[in-house]
Amino acid sequence: FNVFRQNPIEDLFPRAKEKGVSLIVRLPLASGLLSGKFNADTTFPVNDHRNYNANGQKFNVGETFSGIPFPEGVRFASKIRGMVPKGMTPAQLALRWVLDFDAVTVAIPGATAPGQVGMNLGASTLAPLPRELHDRLRLLYEAEIRPLIRGKY
Repeated sequence: FNVFRQNPIEDLFPRAKEKGVSLIVRLPLASGLLSGKFNADTTFPVNDHRNYNANGQKFNVGETFSGIPFPEGVRFASKIRGMVPKGMTPAQLALRWVLDFDAVTVAIPGATAPGQVGMNLGASTLAPLPRELHDRLRLLYEAEIRPLIRGKY
């Protein structure tokens, strides 16, 4: 579940609430796309799933970059980067967005450096995002992102 993969809001979240089930969210940064650090020229090491499974070559295409083709994901991440509130990083916006949903108990973001762990943890102490920002992110998802998602999600 992340800004690029919002389907659970419609189906899973209401059922989890009804059943009293807690949800652990994985891939809240969409394989790093929502960190805002990648561009169209970014390449990944040969042993990185973002290299060998970018198009579902090895396992479910929906697992890597939330099922969005990498170039499109970079473009959308750039749009979202323009929405980041002052004092927040793109990754913190993505994590705060996930944590703003009552159905979410915890999110498990990846990190490759100790500093990223601290920044990610910082998202949990930030105020909830404004409703208008949630609305803008939902509109972007519905109009541009959702039609491009590959995989069964």
